[in-house]
Amino acid sequence: MPPFTLDLLLSSLFLAATSLSSRAVAWLPSASRQRWLPWLQALAVGLLLGDAFLHVLPHALEGGGETESILAVSAMGVVILLCAESAMRMSTRESPRGMPAARMTLLGDLIHHAVDGMILAGAFAAGPAPGYAALIAIALHEVPREIGSAGVLVAMGYTPARAFALSVAMASAVPLVAVTVQFMALDTRTTSMVSAFAAGTIVYVALADILPGIWSGTRANARLAPVFGVLGGLAFMMLLAHGEHH
Repeated sequence: MPPFTLDLLLSSLFLAATSLSSRAVAWLPSASRQRWLPWLQALAVGLLLGDAFLHVLPHALEGGGETESILAVSAMGVVILLCAESAMRMSTRESPRGMPAARMTLLGDLIHHAVDGMILAGAFAAGPAPGYAALIAIALHEVPREIGSAGVLVAMGYTPARAFALSVAMASAVPLVAVTVQFMALDTRTTSMVSAFAAGTIVYVALADILPGIWSGTRANARLAPVFGVLGGLAFMMLLAHGEHH
């Protein structure tokens, strides 16, 4: 068995368990949940944008590839998800309103967790200390992101219990990808390109699927909720990024 496999497995399982924090959405009373959902959605947008630009994309750039190539792959992530959503909407014309966007949110969540697993595996490949440092950094931004993502799914039509179950299911990608990557021993350039692609998908889900749905659920006296929610999410991710580099 390769070195640090057990450490990596346990750490990836712990990281996947952070999805349990999404249960907080189910604990909110129905009236309170409806009032807070636009804020949770807006917070999710800010957290996702901060995650893409301050965590995933910088990780891709650190891989040593050409900046132009990495940004091009990131743009392809946006385009491919656009094509996927177009196809999904064409094949689900009778679906309830919001279902295609909800499915795209789940797809983006799955890709995001897969990249987290890949980053964790890369960190543990350098040794246990970098691995545990990466675990702490990723877990800190996963908890609020999971709560925000679960709120998005509820706002798009899923019950709180189903949103929680789907959040947990998507999080299973963390240990699966982490252990797979360690055994495959992917090179730095490949990992970098996958991270760049993931950054593009995260940006697309935040701006094309989640943000438009906020406006329909926001009351007239709370039109600034998206602005403050997004700024709050971005500020939180900026603080985490600053802490990671100091």
